[in-house]
Amino acid sequence: MKKIFTTFVLVLFSFIVFAQENNGSLKTIPEFSFVKMQSDGVFDSKEIKKGKQTLIALFSPTCIHCQLALNHFNNNYDEYLKNVQIILVSEYEAKDVIPFLKEHAPKFLDNKNVELLYDSNYEFAPIFQPTSIPTFYLFDKDKKFVTVKKGSVEANQIFNFIKK
Repeated sequence: MKKIFTTFVLVLFSFIVFAQENNGSLKTIPEFSFVKMQSDGVFDSKEIKKGKQTLIALFSPTCIHCQLALNHFNNNYDEYLKNVQIILVSEYEAKDVIPFLKEHAPKFLDNKNVELLYDSNYEFAPIFQPTSIPTFYLFDKDKKFVTVKKGSVEANQIFNFIKK
């Protein structure tokens, strides 16, 4: 009986981990529309370039884990991220986000591969269903889901999935 219970618990744990890693039903980049922070207008998911990997991140300028992760991404931008379309989404306005990025991830500002977006209507969470901040979603060149990583500790694991 003990063996059966242990096996059941292991199988259940595996399902939970698998479900979290695949983020539920996320198979491709979902439709979204957020306000641009570095220019006028709205950025729509239809504007995502095909043929490039896409990294979509939810972050907050008040979050220490976001600071650590984005600083790490900034330091590894040239090696891993220069050919990736990066979409940074925050529920904070540009007046809070721009100074944060200037200090912790300056390579992401005024960069043609980076879209900095403001989630003014709090729509990111219902669409992507993050369980923590920061959360990083990587999609392949055909907009198919690759992986999701959470927090500053998991963030560097994204590099294992980036095609150089």
